[in-house]
Amino acid sequence: MYFVDLHTHTKFSDGQPDYKEVINRAKEIGLKCVAITDHFDPYDPKDEVRNISEKDLIEFLKNAKSYGYSISQPVLCGIETCTDFNGNIRVSDKVFNTCDLIITSGHYVEYEGEIKKGEYFNDFYWESYKEKIINMGSGQGDIIGHPEGYLPIESMIIPNTTTYEQRKEICKLISERYFDENFINQLTKALIKNDKAYELHCATETPRISIIQSLMKKNVRLSVGTDAHVLQMVGRVNWALDILKKNNYKNLFDYLKLI
Repeated sequence: MYFVDLHTHTKFSDGQPDYKEVINRAKEIGLKCVAITDHFDPYDPKDEVRNISEKDLIEFLKNAKSYGYSISQPVLCGIETCTDFNGNIRVSDKVFNTCDLIITSGHYVEYEGEIKKGEYFNDFYWESYKEKIINMGSGQGDIIGHPEGYLPIESMIIPNTTTYEQRKEICKLISERYFDENFINQLTKALIKNDKAYELHCATETPRISIIQSLMKKNVRLSVGTDAHVLQMVGRVNWALDILKKNNYKNLFDYLKLI
């Protein structure tokens, strides 16, 4: 089983460490490969993401790749981005071709209905989210990021009323309520047809075990990532590795072909 972390962030976007610290950490703990996948999305609601220039991104990715090579640590350099509602990646060909891998994640939903603070079970909103995630599964990119973790609930949260652990629990309840067998089956078909991986998201330990087992039975390709935003999280993938080993599952995202 490969000891890899294919989803990390640096201070280039919204992480704390710089890319050299992440790559040094990967080498120190013996990662076979680490992926630098900072946020890049010209349509993101957050200024610190939306305002990153294409020129700066390309230079950053090249520098990170070069540094990994200089210390003999395999590194994949790419981005995590949100698509449009139909699953289309909105970056230039130059950015697309510079990336070793692209994670597409549902960071926001194109939803024009009413959203009330403190009300997390909005049927119409989550139906829109599910449709967008299925479209992402059919669209470009290599990995679909955290479909059951870090759900786009920011617009529903009453400011300063929830902790990180409480938000994780809210996302869990939403997943249990809305992400049913029909949704998983549709997403599975899209992923298999597109040979796109589903992420085992170690930061939130999602998706649910029952979903992972369903994906395994249908031989959906899986990917392992911490979504580390702090240095101490890089490589903490034991949750995912334990599940993969217990199920003797080997159809993982093939990072080797990208190095």
